Amino acid sequence: MAYVPQAAFAASLAKHIIICGDFKQLPPIASARHELVEKWLKEDVFHRTGVADNVHSSRLHPHLFLLKEQRRMHPSISAFTNKYVYHSLVGDHPSVLKNRHRISQQQPFPNQASILLCTSYTGEHAFIEKSSRSRINLWHLLQAFQLIHEAYVEGGRSIGYISPYRAQAQWMDMLLQDIYEQEIQSAEIVSATVHRFQGSEQDIILFDSVDGFPLERPGMLLVGKESERLLNVAITRTKGKFIHICDSQFMKKKVSYNKVIRKLVDYQEESQLHVQPAQIGTWIKQQHPKVQWMHARKWDRVMDDMKQSYSSVKIGLPNLDSLPEEWKSSLAKWKKKVSIITEDVTFPFIIIDHHILWLGVPVEATKNTRPPFVCVRVDSAAICRELNQQFSV
Repeated sequence: MAYVPQAAFAASLAKHIIICGDFKQLPPIASARHELVEKWLKEDVFHRTGVADNVHSSRLHPHLFLLKEQRRMHPSISAFTNKYVYHSLVGDHPSVLKNRHRISQQQPFPNQASILLCTSYTGEHAFIEKSSRSRINLWHLLQAFQLIHEAYVEGGRSIGYISPYRAQAQWMDMLLQDIYEQEIQSAEIVSATVHRFQGSEQDIILFDSVDGFPLERPGMLLVGKESERLLNVAITRTKGKFIHICDSQFMKKKVSYNKVIRKLVDYQEESQLHVQPAQIGTWIKQQHPKVQWMHARKWDRVMDDMKQSYSSVKIGLPNLDSLPEEWKSSLAKWKKKVSIITEDVTFPFIIIDHHILWLGVPVEATKNTRPPFVCVRVDSAAICRELNQQFSV
């Protein structure tokens, strides 16, 4: 991420110079808009000198010495980047499988190092945050928290959650600070954007691609000019377990075959490294007291919460017609504290007393979903506050 002028200045002080770096990772960052900034500050020295162009053509530049063995990742993780990002020019050191075997054995998904956790047909929970215009997927967020909890309970103490989008990483950080404060004091659990994670590494990495329905298309971070480098950073931060949280149906419908995010989804599916939504009952083994997963057709718990509420019950619905008749009769009993909003709401949710969130109910109001119908109850004032602000509840 060094700027080209910095490298040039260093070179001016030397008779010989060696520049070390990986031009398959993220380039320098510069916010100004000017043609000279584009040319000299937003690209690395490997691209400016033409070295990178040779490698893209599967040729080695005469001034390039390639370090062709990686020693960080389990081979099941590096198999994708070695082939699709590094053009099969990089391989694994013989020791890396043995060194990362212990991590790959851990929960969640024991004995698997690379997994695609598919969220297709679980509803349409992606949206663009009003204030930042960044992207958020609430269902992905809560699934990722569950994965963190599963790993922590089974002894995982080095866990990274990575998102391309700042808002998603910030919401996860808020959730962790709100309900997982004790655990994060005793472990290295980090939530950050891909850009902030460059140069770091964790035993377990959860990469949340975020994008999904009802968004019209993936963001440029996933499919734009620098998307290959961004995804390469996300994958290669991990040592022993890489879990990709993704709406594969959305990606296959909205992304062309030549994009790296699509190649990653296809690779993980073809390699039988994917877990379908119907398998949720097999991998959720540790229910957190404040994040509870259950069948969305069983209404007793949510009805009890609404009945026992002391101040407010706020229900978000895509449209009023999607509210089941059985719910209408129950809500009529508590009409003084119940409010229903539909403006800008794209998925159903319930916020009770400003700290309890129900997501995935009523299931009749959830679009693009298939059995098993699952909902989640979250006791988090921080997430409820952010959702209130988003939908002006």
